[in-house]
Amino acid sequence: MQLNKPKLIIEISEKKFIFLVLKFNHELNPNFLEIIDIKSEGVTNGKITDANKSYEIIYNQMKIIEDKINFTFKDVSIVLDQNNAKCINISGSKKLYGRQVQKDDISFVLNNLKKLILENNKNLSLIHLFNSKFNLDNTEVKTLPIGLHGNFYNQQLTFFLLPTNDLKNLNLVMNKCNLNIEKIVLKNFVEGTELINRYKENKNFFNIKIEKDKSSISFFSNSSYVYNESFNFGSKIILNDICKLCSLDYETVEKILLNEKLDKFQDENKKELFLNKSYFNGNLYRKISISHLNEIISARINEMLNIIYIKNINLVSCKQSNQIINIKFLEDRLMKNLHSFFENNFNSQENINFLNSTNNSYTLDPAASAELIAKGWEKEAIPIVQTKKSIISRIFSSFFN
Repeated sequence: MQLNKPKLIIEISEKKFIFLVLKFNHELNPNFLEIIDIKSEGVTNGKITDANKSYEIIYNQMKIIEDKINFTFKDVSIVLDQNNAKCINISGSKKLYGRQVQKDDISFVLNNLKKLILENNKNLSLIHLFNSKFNLDNTEVKTLPIGLHGNFYNQQLTFFLLPTNDLKNLNLVMNKCNLNIEKIVLKNFVEGTELINRYKENKNFFNIKIEKDKSSISFFSNSSYVYNESFNFGSKIILNDICKLCSLDYETVEKILLNEKLDKFQDENKKELFLNKSYFNGNLYRKISISHLNEIISARINEMLNIIYIKNINLVSCKQSNQIINIKFLEDRLMKNLHSFFENNFNSQENINFLNSTNNSYTLDPAASAELIAKGWEKEAIPIVQTKKSIISRIFSSFFN
């Protein structure tokens, strides 16, 4: 990486394009020259669905940036908020018969697994690849056991793949802007690394992210990103239930969630509490009890969390005692009075941590994206293809350096 030369990172989501223009010093710490976010177009669920609209916005903004800093960019790194990545956890092994583990043994396992995954997912392309576990003679080791003697070596890897056509469309837009994509990172991955860097002792946790119309859960194990799943429902479903069952309009429900302590439905004399008449703005007043709202909200949140986490069979092997579970809402202002409803669904051994959104958006700390792209991640492995041979013979060289 060339130091003190402007670098470009673009975060792509359904709502925003965020442009980070920066330089790195000798410690690879970022110095930001420009941070610009603008409304995106032509993007659905993080993927390009109208190349012309996306191109026009990005190209025009790039021209403004380049004119301002008197520099023309040729390369770009992308932070992609795309929720249809396929996550595959798989393990491979090799018999050693008492000899030392060599680099070639590691490459043998990695090459075979990568070949197997890509051959069985021909319409997908590899985005991220993580080391999940190393085992030597059925004993887990924290790092690659090169040089150690053993009889049996086993390694678990996690693959994240995206539809190849989605990546082609992304490349189409960037190439039209005269930009070559250097690297793509998934936003959920960046958010996880940001938390690990902030809370050094917490390297095993779930991240539950609830947006307006979608949700997701990610799992990090010993700093490795090993699972992600997305769901096509979000916080809006809670508001819709209240609207329907209480015959209230959406705006009124928003006001109630912003102002009412809905987990308290009795006063000091244990008399039932009802919604204040002020919420009805002169319309016909309906006597709606706080306890009724409580029941509606509790039922829906319970159903959401059962699907996302509690009864999700895909997470059985991930759960541990004293599990850390981070919950973050896109519409934090509406959900701030509902934290207790979420907490009530977890047992006492689970550590629930509500993360605050920044300006009610999912804009990352710019330094998190920049540092990850510049410094990489210790648990991530980058495949390197040796074109002179018919198979991949050199992979994850960063492990051995």
